[in-house]
Amino acid sequence: MKNRSYLSLSKFTLVVSISLYAVSLTQQGYCVSGFCGDHWSGLSLVAMGAIGGIMSIAGLTWYANPALWAAWSQISRHPKRSFIFSLIGTLLAASFLLATEISDIKPNVQSNITGYQPGYWLWLASMAVMLTGSMICYIFNKNNPPADQLSAYLRVDFNKRYAKGVTLQTKGSLYQNNDRSIKLHEGMEAILWDIDYDDKKRDDLAVKAVIRFSSTQNSWVAEFNLDDLLHESQREKPLLYN
Repeated sequence: MKNRSYLSLSKFTLVVSISLYAVSLTQQGYCVSGFCGDHWSGLSLVAMGAIGGIMSIAGLTWYANPALWAAWSQISRHPKRSFIFSLIGTLLAASFLLATEISDIKPNVQSNITGYQPGYWLWLASMAVMLTGSMICYIFNKNNPPADQLSAYLRVDFNKRYAKGVTLQTKGSLYQNNDRSIKLHEGMEAILWDIDYDDKKRDDLAVKAVIRFSSTQNSWVAEFNLDDLLHESQREKPLLYN
């Protein structure tokens, strides 16, 4: 259960980056010895580029592709990893600007790089968008950690209920959850739970809640509908262990 702003930002970054990448595959990538239009499209370069990466230094920039793909896969849950992969991909992609020649698929054939076509710039822009977006997501995530990334499940004492939920015992904004300290923030979503037994059989209590700071109680609280506080056996779809 992530903060909605974080989800929106990560999804927007992902959509823009993938869109730019997809369009780049339909365009020419670069010019060799003055010829541009007849050279391979971005799709061909991606499909055959791994071979070029082995055959030339300039071709090593192809490996920016798997770095970008890895960044896409990580941005929702691990923005720091996404940022690292994006940085690697962007540096590899930009390094192509330093190359002067590139190997052909034919053995021992080198062609001079004489220009860059829209496919390359769109490809590089896809990397740059992912780098920028993942960096912002990482900073946002660090300052406002999503509940499920640290632990969506907060064990609480439901005996401390009041009209709107339960009071949380914290040190500042830190809540001790088993052996982990979780930084709480306004509007954070979480699943509250506690161990309970029914006829000597374990049947835990759980409920979805929203974290707030209560000025009247001068403490952090988890608010939820008291009617939603149920044993796991009472639910069609359990909140815990699913």
